[in-house]
Amino acid sequence: MDALTGLPDRMEAFAQLEAAAGAVHASGNWMVVALVDLDGFYRVNESRGTDFGDYVLQMTGKRLSEARAANTLICRIGGNTFLVGMTVEPGESHSLQAVEAVKNAIERPIEVDGAELYLTSSIGATIFPRDGRTGEQLICRAESALYQSKELGGNRARFYAMEDTLLIKRRIDVEAALRPALCLRQFHLSYQPIYRVKDGRLRGFEALIRWHHPELGVISPAEFIRIAEQNGLIIPIGEWVLREACRMLSGMGKQGNGSLIMSINISPVQLQDPSFPRTVLHVLKEFGLSCSSLELEITENTALYASDTAMSTLSWLRAAGVRISLDDYGIGYSSLANLKQLPIQCLKLDKSFIRKIDVESAERIIVEGVISLVHKLGLEVIAEGVEFEEQYNLLNEWGCGYVQGYLLGKPMEPDVLDLPMLRRSELRKHSKAVSGKTALLL
Repeated sequence: MDALTGLPDRMEAFAQLEAAAGAVHASGNWMVVALVDLDGFYRVNESRGTDFGDYVLQMTGKRLSEARAANTLICRIGGNTFLVGMTVEPGESHSLQAVEAVKNAIERPIEVDGAELYLTSSIGATIFPRDGRTGEQLICRAESALYQSKELGGNRARFYAMEDTLLIKRRIDVEAALRPALCLRQFHLSYQPIYRVKDGRLRGFEALIRWHHPELGVISPAEFIRIAEQNGLIIPIGEWVLREACRMLSGMGKQGNGSLIMSINISPVQLQDPSFPRTVLHVLKEFGLSCSSLELEITENTALYASDTAMSTLSWLRAAGVRISLDDYGIGYSSLANLKQLPIQCLKLDKSFIRKIDVESAERIIVEGVISLVHKLGLEVIAEGVEFEEQYNLLNEWGCGYVQGYLLGKPMEPDVLDLPMLRRSELRKHSKAVSGKTALLL
């Protein structure tokens, strides 16, 4: 038994679950097996002490016991995670109601010194016999559902689906392959050109990391970057991207293209690394590049504003002359009020807004207004995802500074990057844009 709550512990849970499954199977009913995890419980211990944390766990166990119906199993299987097994009539609605009742029971406020403390929970649930017939299967699949609930932000209940197991297996495979990928030189960079709208001149490039694994195939940055951020590998991967992009830009400078700007994406995790600012300046010096030739692209998120280290790192680099750009503006935590807090020079409008500006839409009004307002703040504007001539012409009309997208050039591999060709394309692009002729193509 669990010494703190008096409930069965993890070892006992497996045995009792096996017995309960047998009884449920004989009755023809279903059993919902739910893992309940208190969100952000570490903050309770950190702010109020472990004694109060123990009290919260005892209260949770008590509330679950008070809310139990007949043939209900309640266990504490570790830390701040509880297991609840509930017999229900067959049917999705009965299963959902049972899980909602559990969530409501443990999320009632806890009175502390005359005030009320509110906690939320994440729940992963599975159903016997539909999802599994042994205690081990049911608990493992409830854990898969709980993992997905946490990945989606927590404070929600999620029932197991076969896709959960596939997603977890995929993550394990990608993470295992990610660790040696840098040493095995499986990463490479592609470069997408960025052009100035008013005269069609080449501004520079955005360096985009690519990963082609010999067995897993092409793995999207949207998939592996998040894993790298969670396991710390983003630090060496990010430094490799910085070094490769600067090496490429240095080679361009030797061809007489010293005014180009290279943009690279930076993770919030890198901004937490105390050595990151000096690494940036060291790499720039190593390749003989000016600070203003490098642009670091960041995305807005809550961690950025919550971290003094991240904000001071950005300010330090900005003061040193490195350009800072706010990427994917218009989604996530983006806010006009937050722009004044960031030491940025440039704002990149997300392609999801640009996609609909050539038709009558809310995006059209928003983009035109944001361009005007951001210019008044003294910031440059880059529109991402420009795919049609009509979009280009509207952005030109509204005074957008720079554009990138498939209309102007897809990401290119270093061995096919032809700078003289891109330079010759500048005037042709601009003349076609202002004359309103056919699509702007390389």
